[in-house]
Parts: sequence; structure tokens; C-alpha cells
Amino acid sequence: MKWIERIFGKKEPFSPEIGFDELAEWLEPKSKEISGEVKRQVAPIYSDIEDALRDIKKSAAGLEEAQPEGRYHLKMVKVATTNRDNMVKQVRLLTDNITVPKATDIKTIITFHENAMQTLNVCLENMMKSYQYAKMVFLEDSKEVISDVNALGRLLNQLVEPLKERKKLLDAVENALKAIQAIKEMHSAIGLENISIKEKEEKVAALEKEIEEGQGALVRLKESEQWKQYQRSMDELAALLDSAKKTESEINNIVLPLNKALNRLKQLSESGRYTLAPDVKEGLNLCLSDSKCCSPGFFIEFEKIIVESDVLKLEKLDKMLEQVRLAQSSFGSYKEQYHTLMAEIEMKKDEIAKLEIVAEEKSLGSRISELQEKLASVQEELETTKNRLASLERDIEDKKHKLQQVVSSIDSRVRVLF
Repeated sequence: MKWIERIFGKKEPFSPEIGFDELAEWLEPKSKEISGEVKRQVAPIYSDIEDALRDIKKSAAGLEEAQPEGRYHLKMVKVATTNRDNMVKQVRLLTDNITVPKATDIKTIITFHENAMQTLNVCLENMMKSYQYAKMVFLEDSKEVISDVNALGRLLNQLVEPLKERKKLLDAVENALKAIQAIKEMHSAIGLENISIKEKEEKVAALEKEIEEGQGALVRLKESEQWKQYQRSMDELAALLDSAKKTESEINNIVLPLNKALNRLKQLSESGRYTLAPDVKEGLNLCLSDSKCCSPGFFIEFEKIIVESDVLKLEKLDKMLEQVRLAQSSFGSYKEQYHTLMAEIEMKKDEIAKLEIVAEEKSLGSRISELQEKLASVQEELETTKNRLASLERDIEDKKHKLQQVVSSIDSRVRVLF
């Protein structure tokens, strides 16, 4: 067995499993091997094509110099000569536009073949039109040109015939290498997303801890004696506001029965049918718009107007006078009570505003709200990052599956270990 290995060389064992990191190294020789095979096959055909182009030029030169042999009508010779010249012109176009490339990669070969065949087909079509007339006088020479051009076409087709399968294989290698690069980039992106997720999770934990501490401080603040004092002050303020509201309601109840007569007096004053003293006019307007600000003396003046003139033409005069005298007797005390309450309310508000614990509670509450907004924003970013990571992980699995399919098309025995 050993002597066989010494003669033929020891055969390396084939491993059907290749690690992802070693895959590119495994593919590159495949690409070089295919390219080498293509070069070996193409090089002699390139040489044959160059020979064919020289043959075409040679046969075209022979056609161009050919002289009529035999007896022909002068007109036929002229027609044949003109068409012969057209054929030579097409040959020059053909040979000038076909240059054999030095590169032997598949892409260059295919591009060269496509361009050369396009040029050849156009020129050959034009040649054949002229050949129909040129051959009547220059049969052998024109026939040789057409034969050489057709030979060039066959060589061009020979150039690409063996490439189809190799191109498929080479494309597979190229696609595999691209997929490897894409997977590596996706691995890097996944790594960055994982780092980002970790950072955001740490930020979420820190914010949650800070919020918890802030809420604890707020609870302790609201259990303090200072906060209880603040609560008592707020209760006292609420009681004062309630008393002021009730007092204002009593004032309105005193004035309400007089509204009809007061509005009638205002209409008479505004129309000029009854003239009021400025202070009485001001008192009337206040009584109708903001009765708690009205002067108690206004009701004495109002009684005088009712008693001394019949301008209001009241149907129930006695009832109205009774309401006016009730206002005279009670309005002043209610107004004084209301203004006293309002002064106490302002004092209580000022007292509450000076309590430091109020500002402290507001600051704590604002800070907690700010932290909660930040937390919600970071949690949203975290969720977005996790979704992006999940999408990347799905994409990379799909890319791995496709890479395995491509590798299998190169060698069905090979399995990639990711």
C-alpha cells in the first residue's frame, strides 16, 4: 500500500463538512481551477480566431485584386465589380471591429462573443446581398471570402459552447463568496445589535431604579409632618373657598328679586328717559354685573327712586320695597363677610405657597414624570432593536440556507458548518 502512495502520492481524505470560516478558502481554488480550465480551452481558439481573421483579410485581398476570366458583358462586369468592392468594404468593417481580447475570464469571453457575432451577422448579411452579383464574375474568390467568414462564425461559437456549464459553476462560486461576505456583515450587525440591547437594558434597569427611589422619596415626603401640615392648610383653604362661595350665593339671592326693577331702571337711564347721578349709575351697573362689589348705600338710593317717582311703574310696590329694605339691612354684613373671607383665602394661599415641601413635592413629581418618559422612550427603542435583531437573525438563517444550496450546486457532498 505504501509503495502505491509513493508512486501516486498520498490522497488527502475528503471531508464532507466545511466550517463557515474555511469556506472561502475552499471556494477560491475552485474558482481558479475553473478559470484555468477556461483559459486552457480558450487560448487555442483565440489563436484560431486570429488566424481566421488573417485568412479573411487574405481572401478579401485576393477578391479585390481578381480579374474577370472569360468573356462577360461589360455591364455584368461593372455590376459584379461594384458588388465585389462592397464585399471587400464589409470585410474591412468586420476585421476592424473584431479584436481578440487578451483576458480569458468568462465575462470577457462572453462579451467578446456577443459583440463579434453582432458585427459578423450584420456584415455577413450585407456581404450576401453583394455576393449574389459578385459571384457571377468572381465566383471562386467571392465564395472563398464567404467561406472564411462562416468559418470565423463557427470558431466564435466554439468559443462559448464549453463555457455554459463552467459559467454556471463560476457564478455559483461568485454567489457563494458574496453570500459569505453578506453573512459576515450580518454577524457583525447582530453583534452590534446585541451590544445595543445590553446597553438599553442596563439603561432601563437604571431608570427603573431611579424611578423607584424617587417614588420612595415621594411616599416618605407625604408621610412627613410637614406634608400633613400642608394637607391641613389645603383643607382650611377649601373650607374658606366653600364659605366664600356660599356667602356670594347669599348676596346673589338678596339681589335676584330686584333684578327686573334694576334692569328696567338701567333701560330708562340708557334711553335718556331718566337721569341717574353718576355714583348711583355706577352702583346700578355693579349690582347687575357683580353684585358682591356693589355699595350697600346704593339700595337706599334705589328706595328713594321707587318712593319719590313712579318711573318704574311697579305693580307690587309694597313687595318690592320689602325686598329693597331687606337688602339694606343684610347686604352690608354679607359683603363684609365675603371680603373678610377673600382676605383670609389670599393669606392662606400665600402661607401655602411659602411651604418648601410643596416645591419639593412638585420637583419630585416632575423628576419622576421625566424619568418615566425617558423610560418609555428607551423601552420603545429597546423593542425596536429587538425586532431588528429578530429580523436579522431570520435573514441570516435564510442566507445560510441559500448558501448551503449554492455550495451543494458546486459539490453535492459538502455540508457547511455554521
